[in-house]
Amino acid sequence: MTRSPVSPRRGLPRAFTLIELLVVIAIIAVLIGLLLPAVQRVRETAARANCVNNLKQIGLALHNFHGTHDGLPPGRVQGPFPPLNIPAGVQHGSFPFFLAQLEQEGLFRKYRFDLSWFHPENQEVVKTQLKVVQCPSAEPDRMVIGGAGLAYGGTAACTDYAPLRIVDQSLVNSGLVDNVAIYQGSMCHNFMGNFDRSIPDGLSNSIVFGEASGRPESYVAGRKIAGSDEVLGGPWASYDNGLTVKGFSFDGTTSPGRCAINCNNQDVYSFHQGGANILFVDGHVRFVSADIDIREFVKLVTRAGGELVFDRWQ
Repeated sequence: MTRSPVSPRRGLPRAFTLIELLVVIAIIAVLIGLLLPAVQRVRETAARANCVNNLKQIGLALHNFHGTHDGLPPGRVQGPFPPLNIPAGVQHGSFPFFLAQLEQEGLFRKYRFDLSWFHPENQEVVKTQLKVVQCPSAEPDRMVIGGAGLAYGGTAACTDYAPLRIVDQSLVNSGLVDNVAIYQGSMCHNFMGNFDRSIPDGLSNSIVFGEASGRPESYVAGRKIAGSDEVLGGPWASYDNGLTVKGFSFDGTTSPGRCAINCNNQDVYSFHQGGANILFVDGHVRFVSADIDIREFVKLVTRAGGELVFDRWQ
């Protein structure tokens, strides 16, 4: 009997050795490590651009409101406020007044201006999430449950933007800012600022809105403070939504201080590296560096301070 010759195994693929497999895995890990920061940078660039667009939409809405009412929306209202027919004892933040100009006509019509923002009759409106008031770099669709005015179990949707209403008196007394007659911003308490009569410092030199990200959680110098007290003003409809500029130490723990941006989210705060997006009264948006000194920043907040403003803050 003739035996068939045994065919060689040279046609079979050679398997990886353990060492070769580990080398390949290490190379892939290095490539991923190099790629991820680039992907994150692209995502943050896109998020920052979307944030700028949100603020521009808010700026356009403010201008449309001004065109209708001959003034900006108030930074907040404690009734009575006859110009907008708000009865005594009623509280509102700024956003409800210009919902229609933000293309939220349906919510505007449902909102009860004769009742405070936290009243149960306003629940359907104030718990509605609005993408135009959320920065993509922040945690999306945050809610406040209970708390001031909502102790009955009410809820309210949050925002990452707020009008800069006024400079805190303790910061004024500290000597860290210039002495001026008026420390109010362009959208302050029970006030409807007119472009021609109320903002002599100039529309392009006066801040109206800034980023106020992360509320109601507390953030200090880039760190989320676990178990911290709730930071007021997170809900977009809230009476406390607007910012009182305090100035903090650079570690974010004490106030007043020289830091204006990204040290504590009781002041202007963003999740963008190096600064925050700021809306000016004329409608333009700029990324203002976190290095700006509180003295220069306050010059941009006050609407009638008469201070000299330089381009060092850009």
